[in-house]
Amino acid sequence: MEHAENHQPSTVQTPKRLFIALRFSAEEQAALARARDAMLKGLRTGRPTPTTNIHLTLTFLGSLDESSERHAAEALLATARMCGPVSLSLGDLGAFEHRRGGIVWRGVSRQEGLLVLQRTLVRELTAQGLPVDKRPFVPHVTLVRGARPAREVGANGMPDLWRICKEVSCELSQLETRHAEVALMWSHHPTGEQLTYTPILAAPLRGWKSCI
Repeated sequence: MEHAENHQPSTVQTPKRLFIALRFSAEEQAALARARDAMLKGLRTGRPTPTTNIHLTLTFLGSLDESSERHAAEALLATARMCGPVSLSLGDLGAFEHRRGGIVWRGVSRQEGLLVLQRTLVRELTAQGLPVDKRPFVPHVTLVRGARPAREVGANGMPDLWRICKEVSCELSQLETRHAEVALMWSHHPTGEQLTYTPILAAPLRGWKSCI
């Protein structure tokens, strides 16, 4: 198999919690972290995404055993051979509301190749017999979980969480990113450490034929 990094699918029998994502450079993660930190100033509570964990999820796979992990890697490689690099513009902040606290994210205002990549990935995963999320794909970069503003509703009737997102967004510049690879990621807690996202396999986006 082709590998952008020297990671082989693990032979450990314990299932792994896996997802497939686009990663950002250290400089891009730092820029996204600045937006995250600006948002946190307006919140009563919130769990920030660690800077090195910031990414854009293409699909969540859940806990997979060794055999399913190999199938996921094969689907990833097949997708990467068909799809070219992805260009993104990251724009305003938004939120998904939850009773236990909202999820604050930075949205994609412009994309080139992202939707084709994600749809091709879902098709290849399905062909490998792997379950995929049936919900519509809403591209975003999660910055804060469990977000609670000081007040639930502002004076103008707008939920405070959305008001804060809007205010912080006014201070942000568009962030332009380009992604030349896609990665199979392992979500885990190394002994005594915080949640860590470790790349198992990163495959270059070669785009040698149309994936539509």
